[in-house]
Amino acid sequence: MNEEQYLLERLYRLGDRINRLLRQAKPIPNAKVISIGNITTGGTGKTPAVIYFAQLLQWEGYHVGILSRGYRGEAMKIGAVLSNGQQLFLTPRESGDEAYLLAVNLRGIPVAVGRNRFASASKLQQDYGVNCFILDDGFQHYSLQRDVDIVLVDATNPYGNGHLIPNGILREPKESLRRSDILILTKCDLVSRSRVEELIRELREVSGHEMVFQAVHRPVGFVKLPMAYGFETHEKDLKKCSLLKGKKVWAISAIANERAFEKTLLELGVSEVQPISYRDHHNYTEKDIENILARVRPQDYVITTEKDWVKLQVFSEKLKILKNFYYLKIKFHILENEILLKEGLKAKILAGKARLS
Repeated sequence: MNEEQYLLERLYRLGDRINRLLRQAKPIPNAKVISIGNITTGGTGKTPAVIYFAQLLQWEGYHVGILSRGYRGEAMKIGAVLSNGQQLFLTPRESGDEAYLLAVNLRGIPVAVGRNRFASASKLQQDYGVNCFILDDGFQHYSLQRDVDIVLVDATNPYGNGHLIPNGILREPKESLRRSDILILTKCDLVSRSRVEELIRELREVSGHEMVFQAVHRPVGFVKLPMAYGFETHEKDLKKCSLLKGKKVWAISAIANERAFEKTLLELGVSEVQPISYRDHHNYTEKDIENILARVRPQDYVITTEKDWVKLQVFSEKLKILKNFYYLKIKFHILENEILLKEGLKAKILAGKARLS
């Protein structure tokens, strides 16, 4: 790393510290706030985890609402309600891909997008009686007080090259994990058992947590495309995971960790994966679709992620030429001590810490 890169990293670290110190963390009256985040720029599998915890808290009787920034969505600056839990009010382009995916998968749970998450919370509280908010990607969001910080670490790429942005993928040093209340190592099925054990030992030492939970993003089936994407259709005609065993497939993705997606397909028995990858949150264009269709034959097997289908669906008319086109449906799953995780979360919510994380 040269001197200029070193200086940029130091400036980023300084800016983050100043941001933390200057922000006035606001409490949301008469409500609990649970943050789910990470210390890297992406790839931990946060969106399925938000779905898991939102449904868990809904089952526990809370009136849950989701506060999302709506990254790269047109409504991010002004803020808007994406869903009331029964109806979608924004398009994926307006809301951002991850927020839209959350809304579609969380029936009965309202979702708001916007940078000003206090304003979003006030709106959901007033209009829908929300008393428990999940702050999506909230570990570095210093403007809201929260009761619990859940932090995810990707087992396949926990810290990147060990450097902070812009020289690496770390948003803040790994020592910041000490601010977390619950720590979850994700994608444990995509690395060796010895590597999982090594990371758990390291995370215990760095974070001070005796218990580090393990999770996987478990494939539950393939959804045939093209199709509409909404509350009633996102799991329609779910095909078995064995569908592509022995097949050569194209893997289309615009996610932070496309290698994990490709490895998952190989774990499902796919014989060969030919990737067509774009940067995370890429908004597909007509030109992209033309390039894809120039490479892929109509009878080829083509797989994408649910997050990518959120944006690709607008090109359904052109993509219907693909006869074997699917997205992979995955769900967040805790491997061990799930009851301990649930009881620990409930206890931490009741106790609350009412402080800036």
